[in-house]
Amino acid sequence: MKKSKLNLTLPLITTFILMVLVVIYTSALFYRISVSNIYEVGSDKISGISASLGNYLDTNRSVLWVTADTVDFMVNDKRSNKTIWDYLILETQRYKSQFDQNYTGLYGYISGEYLDGLEWVPPDDYDPTEREWYQLAEQENGLVIVPPYIDAQTGEMVISFCKHLSDRRNVVAIDMYTTHIQEIIESTSLNGKGYGFIVDKNGTVIAHSDHTLNGINFSEVKGGDDLLQKLESSGTGRFESDIDGRRCTVFTDSILDQWHLVIVVGNDELFSDVYSQLVINIITNMLVFILIALFYFFAYRKEEKSRREAEALKISEQQKAYEAEILRLEKAAADSANKAKGDFLAQMSHEIRTPINAVLGMNEMILRESDDENILDYSRNIRTAGKTLLSLINSILDFSKIEDGKMEIIPARYETASMISNLVNTVSERAKGKGLELEVNADPKLPCELIGDDVRVMQVIVNLLTNAVKYTEKGKVTLDIRCAERTDDEAVLAVSVSDTGIGIRKEDMEKLFESFSRLEVTRNRHIEGTGLGMAIVTKLLALMDSKLNVESTYGEGSVFSFEIRQGIADKAPMGDLEHRADPEDLKSVSYPQYPGARVLVTDDNDMNLKVAANLLKLFGIRPELAASGEKTVELMCSNTYDIVFLDHMMPKMDGIETLGKLNESGLIPEGTAMIALTANAVLGAKESYLKAGFDDYLSKPIGLGELSGKLEKYLPVSAKADIAGGENEVIEFLPEDDEVMEFLPDSGDAPVSGKSFDAAALEEAGIAAGSGLNYCAGDKDFYLEMLADYAGSCEKRMSELEEALRTEDMKQYGILVHALKSVSATVGADDVSVLARSLEEACKKGDAEYVSAHHAELGELFRSKAEAIERVLK
Repeated sequence: MKKSKLNLTLPLITTFILMVLVVIYTSALFYRISVSNIYEVGSDKISGISASLGNYLDTNRSVLWVTADTVDFMVNDKRSNKTIWDYLILETQRYKSQFDQNYTGLYGYISGEYLDGLEWVPPDDYDPTEREWYQLAEQENGLVIVPPYIDAQTGEMVISFCKHLSDRRNVVAIDMYTTHIQEIIESTSLNGKGYGFIVDKNGTVIAHSDHTLNGINFSEVKGGDDLLQKLESSGTGRFESDIDGRRCTVFTDSILDQWHLVIVVGNDELFSDVYSQLVINIITNMLVFILIALFYFFAYRKEEKSRREAEALKISEQQKAYEAEILRLEKAAADSANKAKGDFLAQMSHEIRTPINAVLGMNEMILRESDDENILDYSRNIRTAGKTLLSLINSILDFSKIEDGKMEIIPARYETASMISNLVNTVSERAKGKGLELEVNADPKLPCELIGDDVRVMQVIVNLLTNAVKYTEKGKVTLDIRCAERTDDEAVLAVSVSDTGIGIRKEDMEKLFESFSRLEVTRNRHIEGTGLGMAIVTKLLALMDSKLNVESTYGEGSVFSFEIRQGIADKAPMGDLEHRADPEDLKSVSYPQYPGARVLVTDDNDMNLKVAANLLKLFGIRPELAASGEKTVELMCSNTYDIVFLDHMMPKMDGIETLGKLNESGLIPEGTAMIALTANAVLGAKESYLKAGFDDYLSKPIGLGELSGKLEKYLPVSAKADIAGGENEVIEFLPEDDEVMEFLPDSGDAPVSGKSFDAAALEEAGIAAGSGLNYCAGDKDFYLEMLADYAGSCEKRMSELEEALRTEDMKQYGILVHALKSVSATVGADDVSVLARSLEEACKKGDAEYVSAHHAELGELFRSKAEAIERVLK
């Protein structure tokens, strides 16, 4: 029994002694390091302030040196006092325009006459030789700084810099107000602790955080004599002194070898955090020891119980194995608990978008399923507030990205009319909710397709429109877009947003572009926002080599305008926005027929293949489809094609590698056009593909106009038939093997055939239905099928992306996210496409940190879109 108790107490005593030693050592080390860090921070702080003040004062000193030397030369050269006075006036004007308003004019006592650069005429009883600035300059060698005094001219507290000339009778001086120095001293502290002041060599207080002490001799303060003596002996550095009955640490540095800059912090205040941390450290170690003691105690009790049971029951080897299994299970349970804790912490640290998107998603279900008007009203309020909060977060993230230099401008082809329609649709509901008229004046002669970063252009215009709607209570908001300049390759868009709102006061114009700034906060306190909108607009425009112009009449309204240069992709005029063809009418259009055409389409994405096949069917073409570069090479060994549409981004063998393999093997006969399929329709893309050996390129999502142009250009005359297109039934295809796909002769029923097409519901779910329907040639059934495929592929695509991210395979991640970008644009999930594009760009740069940081955001957005689509389709 005694032995067992010894087994308990001995480890506890040993542990306690070791812990005491560890606490003593770590506490001493912590105290030493912490105090050293505090001293280092204090030294850095006072050195920085001293250097700043020295530079500030050195400007006056330099001015005085130059002026004094010049005046000395003029006196020795026997120039008249009138000439010298004119020089002082001229120099005063020049220096006042060059430096801040804390500097006053130059003046001096020359040949028995007072000359003032500010042309101040002193009163009759003013005797310069009786002034301290003259007397000190006459007594001292070199430049002298006079302690603060009341200026006879301005009545303000000033400091004089003065210097006698070579004859020691004539003196030149310049004054500066003490305001700036006082402001610096009043803000001087060490991490918000202590106070600062400046004294000269005689102990006169130049500036003190307590301005009532300015001008007195510091020796009058309790403990001041001791401090002044130590200041003179130490010069710079730190020391301890008793001031006002407190033990204090004093940091000091010299300014221009004439003043002492001092920061005083009471030791109890300076080291309070260190003492608190030491107490916490000791308490923590005591708690750890108590826990260890409890562990040992319970372990001891368990051991005693086991020993008694072993003696009583003579536990067999089987019992030992059983206990070993129990221990294994306990370890597994502990590991499981640790994993659960890690998962919980990871979930808790998820971006704030996650709960916001979840709330908005569930709220959308309430809006769709509830018939209670009160609940619907609450839900609408939740939706408005949620979208506002999400918008605020996005604004802050955008601003942060711009400030960090991570925002890039990525030029790409875009349809002008679609861009204008999308941005108007974004704001129109909000304007309608306030009873405002939204007027859009877009020049029909604008090029129908442009090259630029349409996402950022839209963001700028939407911010301006949203801002106009926010600050307009009645009347209208007008958007004007026209072409200011135009060449064969470029167009300068002139964009203006005008409103009949509250306007902006002249004095508030400068605040308009400040970050987190709001105008007339009291009057506009009901208007939500971060105050970042205009700051983001100006910074985005700067990235696109443009700037924002503002004209405003307070109480009447404002006009925001800018000009931006964009490339021209298609010179054809955009036409009237109100009379553009409805994508649903595209089914009635007749297309040229090419029944004899032999076409091969290669793409690793089945949705892209399905879209391409159905679009080609409108032209009477039944293409062969391949899902990889390897299968393309195999097919071209035994077949000849008029056109091969070859996707660029594919795993294993990409489009350029496939083209190289075909060229090496001599498998591209004369007359076969090799056309690159790519979702990277950025500036310079065509040139890069032509350089790689392609005959042309076609951007994804595929537009009917562009596709028709390629077919017309590259198909032989023999492939064309003079007949109209047949019915636009949806083409289905089944895999012959894992890579080649063939068409079923019968259209059959599309997976979602018979479902009603609810464009409004899709738009509300964040899907640009008009754009997606357009890419599907106006075929509703086919578009619904594409939406179903898109939603159904969500988990598979995200699983593949997560695996690529887990293995840090940025190349594979880039290929997968490239495909997601393309199919998202095809169905109208534009925000998913834009985010996927940014992740693809990060993969190209090898920026794994950016990909890892935004992968979860992509997953949340993609899944929310898929769920919304499924709700609409059901």
